[in-house]
Amino acid sequence: MQPADIAVIKQIIILTLLGLTGFAAGRTKYLPDNSGVILSRVVIKLTAPLLIITKMSEYSFGSDTLKNGFWILASGVFFILIAGLLGWGASHVLNLQSTSSNVYKMLSMFGNVIFMAYPLLSAIYPEKGIVYAIFFNIANDLVLWTLGIFLVNRHVAKSWKDNIKHLINGNTIAFGIGVLFIVINLQDLIQKHSMAKRVYSILFDTFSPLGHTTIYLSMLFIGLILSEIKIGNISDIVKRYPLFVLAALKLLVVPFIAMAVLYAAGDILSPMVKSIIVLQLAMPCGTIVSALASQYNSDYRFATEGVFVTTILSIVTLPLVAHLTQIFG
Repeated sequence: MQPADIAVIKQIIILTLLGLTGFAAGRTKYLPDNSGVILSRVVIKLTAPLLIITKMSEYSFGSDTLKNGFWILASGVFFILIAGLLGWGASHVLNLQSTSSNVYKMLSMFGNVIFMAYPLLSAIYPEKGIVYAIFFNIANDLVLWTLGIFLVNRHVAKSWKDNIKHLINGNTIAFGIGVLFIVINLQDLIQKHSMAKRVYSILFDTFSPLGHTTIYLSMLFIGLILSEIKIGNISDIVKRYPLFVLAALKLLVVPFIAMAVLYAAGDILSPMVKSIIVLQLAMPCGTIVSALASQYNSDYRFATEGVFVTTILSIVTLPLVAHLTQIFG
């Protein structure tokens, strides 16, 4: 087993233990019922934006980084749409109806690109994993708040302007600030002025550790959300075979398609960039789909079951996908 494989397995074990901690705290009612909601808002509105800003502020971005970021963003949109097409086909073959069909398509497209991907990629690629993960997150948001919202509220009258405004959020604003840092070459300016260097050091040492709590809070959130899902008994899950078809598509088929396409492209992209794209696509279904399904009175139960099944199975599939990216990289 390669050292990179051991690192991936170790990190997934750590993330799993963090998730189980949140699960236990939620299932035993050690934390209040709304803890998951509050925690998700802390992450999305505070710690994740701070993580983005501090991470992007400490790098001197070269042309290669920006080029790789563009390819990650473009590839992300492309493969998310491919996943949507596969989900559309599967929903029709499985004869899913109305809101269940629309939620199924969303689940096939949108993964846990913040709560699970940020901690994992930060551990595997500590130098630039988070920075490149941010570019994929922007791609995810572009499709989510346009096509995704269209799908989840097709049965509800809603202005496209109300949907598109969600593109402006804490994370995209933080990304914009980070881009500004790139344009003005912040690190170069800091190094030239001693006072600026001192101020930056204080600010960075204050907010960077807070931003990095995203890694731990994210996994606690996932555990808390899973603890709230009522799954009945095992036979109830087995009967929901569309969920296992979804898991196969989301966790294996789409990442394998992306892997084949990217590695067939040769040396256009670095092995790290290819790996980040594939691993982001291999993430389990995003908890945001459940939240949106609830908000728009769609099939919330089906969405939460999809999140539950893919998250549990990803404990096995993610190490496999990560190992294959190392082999073919």
